[in-house]
Amino acid sequence: MNDNYVIEFEHFSLNYGQRRVLSDIHLRIPTGSCIGIIGPNGSGKTSLIRSIVGLNQATQGNVHVFGQSPRRAWRRQRQIGYVPQLKSIDKEFPISVYEVVMLGRVGLLGPLRSPKKEDHRIVSEALLRVKMTDMADRPIGQLSGGQQQRVFIARALAQQSKLLLLDEPATGLDIPTQQSIYELLEQLHEDGITTLTTTHDLLALDFHHFGRILCLNERVIAFGPPDKVLTPEILTKTFSGLPWPHRLLKDDKEDSCSCTCS
Repeated sequence: MNDNYVIEFEHFSLNYGQRRVLSDIHLRIPTGSCIGIIGPNGSGKTSLIRSIVGLNQATQGNVHVFGQSPRRAWRRQRQIGYVPQLKSIDKEFPISVYEVVMLGRVGLLGPLRSPKKEDHRIVSEALLRVKMTDMADRPIGQLSGGQQQRVFIARALAQQSKLLLLDEPATGLDIPTQQSIYELLEQLHEDGITTLTTTHDLLALDFHHFGRILCLNERVIAFGPPDKVLTPEILTKTFSGLPWPHRLLKDDKEDSCSCTCS
């Protein structure tokens, strides 16, 4: 394991039944980087994220996160924050905003242990960070989509995450709310959190200044700085729906990454 990389895919392939979802992914994500993952619906973005958090088993190859093969229990211990798509979350479940964020501490507490003063402090700080303190007692189902997304980001922060994975965090939100979500992500990255964010909407690139872009459509189409990746040729390959071959764009220095979200 190279300490410079938080995630390493090695010829990783994934099938759902007989269908190939991800094919021969060979990729290294630098620690402290800010990565945008773009591609059309069905291109494997969510599958890639779920593989990082240990929810998918490789058909071939492997993935290592912090030098280990990811598993669910391990994820809780290793401070991996995962924010799934809003549509996958039961927002009608009778639970308050504060309780949702406290769930981020559950995996760290151990079985049958109640939250301590320190846990409550961390939850309160997470709510403050996402500007949701005033709604701590509100049922999660009564919030707007943007507010709910902030709560789930706070849940990840309550884990004191060093790696934050967000799957389509702005989908279905209005433009001002999208902008506020991406501004929050930039602030978190400035604190040293490695972030990976998926989107199928290229407008998101106007709101968030990713240090590197991963273009994905079953395979890695390209991976590199935005000015090298966001070209008509590469975007056509990415969003065409065709199984284009792996193409990795590099900086002048092999495997270097200069990621600035500002």
